[in-house]
Amino acid sequence: MTATTEDKQKYKLTHKQADTTIDSPCIGVCEYNDEEDFCMGCYRSVEDLQKWWIYTKEEKEEALKKIAVRRLG
Repeated sequence: MTATTEDKQKYKLTHKQADTTIDSPCIGVCEYNDEEDFCMGCYRSVEDLQKWWIYTKEEKEEALKKIAVRRLG
């Protein structure tokens, strides 16, 4: 997994946040499952982790639907 907390912080410095109405699902437990390619803490995919900051409200809602499916297993 290439996305890390430090990478996300750097990304925020160079990209404007698109939506502020939906909070990040991050719970501060960044454990990555390289086989499944998602964070075991928040269940976001690598793409969602990297782009959450610039996602529109609609994109975040779609990502949250995928997260719900991953949580159910």
